[in-house]
Amino acid sequence: MEDRKEEEKRKEKKENGSNIDEEEELRLNSSPGTSFSELSQETIENALAQIEESVAKAAENEEIVPQEGLRRRVPSLSTKSKDSSSSSIEGQSLSSKEEEDRIRNDSQFEEELKASIGSDKLVGVTPDGHRFLLPKTRNPLTIKLPSEWTVIEWIKNASLLSVLFLFFNLPTWFFVFLFVFWRLAYNVGLGYLLYVQSKSKKISEWMATVKPSSPWYHPVKWFLSLGMDKDYDYDKLPAEFNAWIGFRYVVDIILANDLVCYFVFCLKCWEIPESFSFTILTCYVVGLALSFFTLWAKTDAYRVVKDFAWYWGDFFFLVDQKLTFDRVFSISPHPMYTIGYSFFYGASLLTQSHTVLYVSLFGHFCQLAFLSFVENPHIEKTYPGARDDNSLERDRILHDAQTGYFRRDLIVFKNFDPFRSSDLFMALLITYSVFLAFLNLPSSFFIGHAIFWRILHSLGLGYILRKQSQKNFWTNHFIKKGYTKQFAFENWKKIYNLSLVMTNVSFILCCWKYVTFDLDFYGQMLLKQTIGMVLIAVNWWSSVSVFEVLGEFGWFYGDFFIDEVPSKLYYTGIYRFMNNPEAVTGFAAYYGGALICDSWIVFALALFAQAMNQVFISFVEQPHMRKLYGNQVRSTSGFRKAISEIVNEVVEQNEQLKKLKLSANEIEAKLKKELLTQATQIKDKVKTTLDNQTKGRFPC
Repeated sequence: MEDRKEEEKRKEKKENGSNIDEEEELRLNSSPGTSFSELSQETIENALAQIEESVAKAAENEEIVPQEGLRRRVPSLSTKSKDSSSSSIEGQSLSSKEEEDRIRNDSQFEEELKASIGSDKLVGVTPDGHRFLLPKTRNPLTIKLPSEWTVIEWIKNASLLSVLFLFFNLPTWFFVFLFVFWRLAYNVGLGYLLYVQSKSKKISEWMATVKPSSPWYHPVKWFLSLGMDKDYDYDKLPAEFNAWIGFRYVVDIILANDLVCYFVFCLKCWEIPESFSFTILTCYVVGLALSFFTLWAKTDAYRVVKDFAWYWGDFFFLVDQKLTFDRVFSISPHPMYTIGYSFFYGASLLTQSHTVLYVSLFGHFCQLAFLSFVENPHIEKTYPGARDDNSLERDRILHDAQTGYFRRDLIVFKNFDPFRSSDLFMALLITYSVFLAFLNLPSSFFIGHAIFWRILHSLGLGYILRKQSQKNFWTNHFIKKGYTKQFAFENWKKIYNLSLVMTNVSFILCCWKYVTFDLDFYGQMLLKQTIGMVLIAVNWWSSVSVFEVLGEFGWFYGDFFIDEVPSKLYYTGIYRFMNNPEAVTGFAAYYGGALICDSWIVFALALFAQAMNQVFISFVEQPHMRKLYGNQVRSTSGFRKAISEIVNEVVEQNEQLKKLKLSANEIEAKLKKELLTQATQIKDKVKTTLDNQTKGRFPC
């Protein structure tokens, strides 16, 4: 009965002249984050009825006209105004044939949409708003029998023929060249194509010109159909999707050759060991573990991003779907490009080859450069971060021209101005310290110099911040002298930056006194120095990532001084994975310096610096965070939480592991109970002994 009433309502509305476009109704009903496969037929019909009713009310004063695959409302024109402005309307609207094609495509989209109910098909959205169902694409990580290969897969798997080069007595440099060629084809070649597509949509625009009248039409249509299933129709899909299909074919071929050539290169450099010592077995175990970890990281990342993001689909169009970046995405930033390349270092351990390590470092560096110069800028452009009212108010407080707290401050060396006295003083102090390094002074002088600045930075400034947190010590001092809070904070920033720079400069000068350079390509010294440079790069990345999250406010510990800013704690960026990255990766450069110098003294100095920083965190930073942010401060880092969730998930899926976990929990509970009992007994014995020894001595 209800269906019959709804049908009668629709007929009545149509008789009243309502112009309803069903594709528009579906477009409005489907919000981003919802796949059409999740909608039931009843849900869609109810939504259609509601939209028909609302559009019918608006149709009296409006008419719906097609405009580039979307629908927009324009005011109805009277007969007179229509006649007088017909030329301008003709210039803005589509031709009648193109308009009919649009309507036909919309009707076809509606039919395909209804047919896809209950399937796992997603809806793509082009930059101009046109919506379409994505045809099925093949999982690149599945292994198929040759009988199931498409033409593209035959071309891609032909890369395996590179193994035949091993049967020829070719020099190692040939295999290095082969891998470097395909690595550059990946990071430079594909990177350039994606950069052009992101900036100007050149690839999509060219594909839009490939129509039946174009000489490229038949070869392009044939090529794109090679690796697709029967549900793919070149003529019915937008140019953006067709361009992406062609691009992913090129990606498949390049990535397959890149991977195979790397393994062939590793096989060329690998030699069967004459004996298996503990060191060699350790290298094999760790190398295999890193390789299997990479396989897990890649497959788990694909579980989240699927084909669309795996092949950089958002450079061409977007998809209506909601992604949950969990598991591997909670362990490391950009896991596809960071921990996803662990097998490079696993292969270096398995082959025990310096050549493999240096080539692997080059390949990983190229991948990170691709991330920095191509992918990250596009992500920031496509998915800009939302700004709430609190962030706008915060910016007004911190950067106001009259009462703000920040104005092109010196941050390490950024914004250096020789006309500012504080900047000039820092430059002169650094010059003086570097000049001393060229004098014939004992190494102990530079060690003492580094220790002095570390104590001043961690303990001296830490004491000031602790007192500022408790009693507004620093701010009150300046207010009593007749100055403002802004002036007090300005002086703190100058002192903090000077101390930070000199702490690092003094450590670098200490390393300079101990360093020796060895350019032997196969020597242990060059290997240590290479690893040291990698650690320095990790420290640099960590510091930059920290500043990107904290900004000037957090970098200078602004929440100790500025109470006007809302107390809200966010775990974003690198803080999503670590609670305090400066305490973990923030001293990687110090240990890298120790490796470069090959000095235990520098290593001890690095340990001392990190210990002083931990004292600062424990007695200054953490108490202030608990005081200011309360329950917002988390006790477990995102990395540890993700690892715990992954382990628990694996345990829950395996009955043997579940029993083992229960047994371990029981043993842990017994140990805790036993330790507590022993501690209580010892405490009682000590108390009894003290009472007996002091009995009668203190009559009061």
